[in-house]
Formats: sequence, structure tokens, C-alpha cells
Amino acid sequence: MAITPALAIGNPSAINATCAALTPQLYDYCVGVLSADPAAANATDALGLAAAAINITALKAASTLQVITYLINELNTCRDIYGRMEEGLANVLTDIRAGQYNSAANEISMNATGNPDGCDIMLFEGNSHKDPISGENGDIRNWVFVASDILEAIARNVSKSRT
Repeated sequence: MAITPALAIGNPSAINATCAALTPQLYDYCVGVLSADPAAANATDALGLAAAAINITALKAASTLQVITYLINELNTCRDIYGRMEEGLANVLTDIRAGQYNSAANEISMNATGNPDGCDIMLFEGNSHKDPISGENGDIRNWVFVASDILEAIARNVSKSRT
């Protein structure tokens, strides 16, 4: 069955008339979305277009719910990553208090420097393709590098003073 050009772009008179009754700010969006939807293309009146708009909204809600589900799963993984990072940083503080600066520098390098990046990558490349904590990840990444560089400098100075 061939689709006629009128069906491909929607029912212009019903869509235009219905969308014109909305606030002016919604007109272009309304026409664009309904014109692209096959169910709206077949609608002959506002009731048919309302049903099409409800169906479009339901599909978008289901899609958004799926993104939220993916995001929750991915954020739970990030929570685990940051939980392990927090434990590692506690070990770094223990090493610092014990004067074991090389151990502290190694611990922060091995267990903290890549964690924010890993979380960012997973969120961007995961199913949600969203990273609501990229700012926090960036801040933590910067602080890890500052702390790591300071510890490495301390460890170098301690090593030099012992020789």
C-alpha cells in the first residue's frame, strides 16, 4: 500500500487548525511533532490528534523511564566505584599518618586516579548516554591529581632527605 504525499506530512488542515488553538509558543512544535506522526496524519479532527499526542507522550514516557532505569543501574555502579575509592583514600590517610608517603602515593595512584574517568566513560557510553555527575567527577579527578602530586612530592623529599 503506497503512502500518499498528504499522509506522509500529516493532515495539514486538522493539524494546523488544532495547533493554532494552542498558545503561540507551542504552535511550531505541535505542527512539527504531529505532522511527523503517522497516527496524527490519519486524524481528521482535534480528538484524533489528542489521541495521537497522548500516544506520542506515552511512548516518550516509556522511553524516558527506560533511560532512568539504565541511569539508576549505571549510577549504582558509580556508587560502588566511589565507595571503593573512599576506602582507598582512607588507607592513604592511614599511610600518611604512619609516615609511609611512598605507600600513600602508590595507593592514591592505583585506587583513585582513574575512578572518576571510569564513571564518566561508563555513563557516557552506557545505555543511558547521560552523565548527571560529570561536574562532580571532574572536581574529584582534579582533587585526586592535586593530592597525588602533593604526595609524590612529599615522598620524593623524604627519600632525598634519607639519602
